[in-house]
Amino acid sequence: MPRRDVVLPPWWVEGAAVAAGYVLYQVVQIAVAGSTRSAVDRAIWLWSFERHLHLDPETALNHIVTGSHWLAVAAGSYYGIAHFVVTPLVLVWLRFRRQWAYVPLRNVLVASSLVALVVYWLLPMAPPRLAVNGIVDTLKVNNILSAGSPTGPASLANQYAAMPSLHVAWAVWVALALVVALPGVRGRGIVWAYPVVTTLVVLGTGNHFLLDAVAGFALVLGTAWVVTRAQPLTLVLPEDRAGVARELAG
Repeated sequence: MPRRDVVLPPWWVEGAAVAAGYVLYQVVQIAVAGSTRSAVDRAIWLWSFERHLHLDPETALNHIVTGSHWLAVAAGSYYGIAHFVVTPLVLVWLRFRRQWAYVPLRNVLVASSLVALVVYWLLPMAPPRLAVNGIVDTLKVNNILSAGSPTGPASLANQYAAMPSLHVAWAVWVALALVVALPGVRGRGIVWAYPVVTTLVVLGTGNHFLLDAVAGFALVLGTAWVVTRAQPLTLVLPEDRAGVARELAG
C-alpha cells in the first residue's frame, strides 16, 4: 500500500514556532548571564569527576587541534556551521519527503531541546575553555567565524550552556532521524559517524566536556524512548507505525 501524506500545520506556523524557540533561548541566555561563578564551579567539579574516573580526553584532543592550524580551522568551522545547517536541512527534508516519520521525530527534537533549555536555565555550566587551565579556545584564538570579535556571532551565544551538549544532541537526532526515515537502505548505520565526529570536534575545540557529550546522547535517546511510549504515533500510517516505533526505541 503506498504511503499517504499526513495532515500537518502550514509551514509558516512551524516556522513561527522555531522563531519563538530562538527568542526563548535568548531569554535564557540573559537570565544566566549573572551565574558565571556557579557555572565555572560546576565545570571544575565535573572536570575533577572525569579525572577521577580517568575519562578526560579533553586536554589531549584540544592539544591535537591547536597543534595544527588547518585542523583548528576545519574543526572550528565544523563546530560553527554544521550544527546550524545540517539539523534544519534534515528537519525540512523529513517534513516534505518523509511525512510519515516527521511528526514523532520532530517531537523528539523539540522535547529534547526544551529539556536542555531548562537545564541551561537551572544549572548553567561553563565549557572547558572557560574553566580548565591549559585548554585553548581554538575558535577565538584563530578568530574562526569572527569568534575573536567582541561583536561577532559568538557574542550572541550562551557561554554557560555546556551541559548537555546540544551540538551532540542534535547530531544524534540527525543520525536517528535518517536511520528511521530510510528503512531498508543498506549501510544507513554510517550516519552515526556524524555524532561521533561532532563529539570529537566539541571536545577538541574546548567547548564541551566528555560527560556533556554523553548527556547529549542520553538526552535524545531517552526522549525518543519517552515519545514512543507517552505519545501514540497517531500520525504515522498503520503499516509504518511498528517500524518507526521500533527504530525510535532502539
